[in-house]
Amino acid sequence: MLFIEIAGLIAFSISGALAAFKKDLDIVGYVAVGVVTGIGGGTLRDLILNRTVFWIGDPYLYSLNICIATAVVTYFFGRFIENRRNIVNWFDALGLALFAIQGYAIAFQMHGNFEIALIMGVITGVGGGLVRDICLNRQPFIFRGELYASAVAAGLLVYYLSDSIALSFATSFTLRAGAIKFGWRLK
Repeated sequence: MLFIEIAGLIAFSISGALAAFKKDLDIVGYVAVGVVTGIGGGTLRDLILNRTVFWIGDPYLYSLNICIATAVVTYFFGRFIENRRNIVNWFDALGLALFAIQGYAIAFQMHGNFEIALIMGVITGVGGGLVRDICLNRQPFIFRGELYASAVAAGLLVYYLSDSIALSFATSFTLRAGAIKFGWRLK
């Protein structure tokens, strides 16, 4: 799960920092949006589950430092990326699928209940993007009718039935990719 956490932190921090570019924010804005996007979903999950917030309980603050470093690197190199909006969506899809699995696993380990784990997995997956969009005064993806939270829920159902992280990730990411590439929607 450590790989999933690190990959999710990097993916969501990049998506947050690139979204900050569109709002013409300075480096502090990049870092702030990158960090809240990277740690937002896990923070919400841990607060709801009444457990120590993952990045606060880390004596080395590696989660926070990964997000800060990723946002700073994105600040300096992100401006060279063509079609930033599309890249934001792809990194968001990656973070979404990764963090949902992690959130599900943490909640299931704590409670052994599929419904609680499913809800916490969805919150962990969508929370960072939700906080990012609110900070940037954008309508959150989760409320746009796109396959977003539903893509994660489907992937987590696959995880529950198969106990396969790879199948769960593939399901969530593929459904979200279909929404990005082909405009798949719920409405």
